Amino acid sequence: MKYPDDLEIPDNIVQQIQISHNFIESYITIEEKNWSSLSYYNEEKDIIIVLVLDKYDDSSDYTIILDEFKKEVQLDLKEKALRSHLERIFKLSQKVFRTRDEVIAKLSNEVAQLKTLEYDLKKKFAKIANSDHLKVKSKIQFLLAINNELSHDELKGAINTSTRWLNEVLETLIKNEIVGYNDLKNSYYLMF
Repeated sequence: MKYPDDLEIPDNIVQQIQISHNFIESYITIEEKNWSSLSYYNEEKDIIIVLVLDKYDDSSDYTIILDEFKKEVQLDLKEKALRSHLERIFKLSQKVFRTRDEVIAKLSNEVAQLKTLEYDLKKKFAKIANSDHLKVKSKIQFLLAINNELSHDELKGAINTSTRWLNEVLETLIKNEIVGYNDLKNSYYLMF
């Protein structure tokens, strides 16, 4: 019995599945060049249940579906009823995994959009930080917003001002709890 009816399992794969189970109740995943499946051998009923997977499917995602069909086999249903249950489980699993794939695709798109936004914002902040019209206090904050942490030398190299003035501004920013100092890394960071 198979579902859908047009499902074809090559003879060599059938033999490989039978040999792999070796009459021992177990799960077996087979991944070949043009084949991927998860199977379960039921010793009591002497049947092998095979789920044919797509190339990039993870078989561990499908063990729960195979477990559901195992339960149906234990019910001692007639072939027609068993086939009906198989069809129901198959359609439900397709719906669940299609929904999962759609969610994953949506999340992937959102991650890509966020990375693009992050890149754009970093470029915009860098342009502002490199402009000549900003005060030292603003430049420090922009640089720390872009870079997370910077050493005193890195700040000095990026800001055209005297060391004395840079130190005074940093002290004020630390006192006002806008900027923090990491003693272990000898670096400044933006507090928020």
